[in-house]
Amino acid sequence: MYVVKKENIVFIALIFVIVCIAITCGYFAFQEEEVEHVELTDAVKIQEEYSTYNEQVNENNNRTYPTVNLSDDNPFVYVTEEEAIDTLKNKTALLYFGYAGCPWCRSVLPVLESVAKEKNVSEIKYLDIEDIRSVLELDENNKVVTTREGTANYYKLLDVLDEYLDEYILTGKDGEEVSTGEKRIYAPTVIAVSNGEVTGIHVGSVSTQESGYDTLTDEEKEELKDIYSELIDSMNVGMCNEGC
Repeated sequence: MYVVKKENIVFIALIFVIVCIAITCGYFAFQEEEVEHVELTDAVKIQEEYSTYNEQVNENNNRTYPTVNLSDDNPFVYVTEEEAIDTLKNKTALLYFGYAGCPWCRSVLPVLESVAKEKNVSEIKYLDIEDIRSVLELDENNKVVTTREGTANYYKLLDVLDEYLDEYILTGKDGEEVSTGEKRIYAPTVIAVSNGEVTGIHVGSVSTQESGYDTLTDEEKEELKDIYSELIDSMNVGMCNEGC
């Protein structure tokens, strides 16, 4: 009769354990690879982009950024400068120009999402304008100098929106306003477009909010909701409904 030696039993058991470990590791590696290949939606990316600043302090003024908690099915989608220009010239859509580190943007964004969902707006085109705009400053002689040129498409956006934009104004040493001779896309800016025609535009928040770091009151939120509702409604004015 063949007797299995103790050494052989230990060896077989060891091989079995190694195989089990290898299978387990392979399974989890496969699962991790599957997770890594899941492509995040724009809604989730934008949610994460804005939540990065939650509870963070702006080192320039030592103030805490407003908290933004967008839903993971929010209507915001990224667009390029070219796509924004095309929308303004040819499409029907709601455009939002802003960026995650802008306190005013952070104040209004949850309100904009809320109104969009109430009005069944499934998509808001979002252009991040933080790094595409020109930056102008005043030198020691109160002369306007360009410290950063805007992108070529930013200047095209200025041309397309020229009649709707405010001037780029700087403040001098004595508090005086100095015009740069250039228009400016301020953040946040929300624009309603219908068939390539701007039907409404709103810049900033509400007049009673003194700082983007201040929390909007219930009354201010309602005022802003009304403004955004009117913008959305303006997109449909004059459009022919089904069957007309």
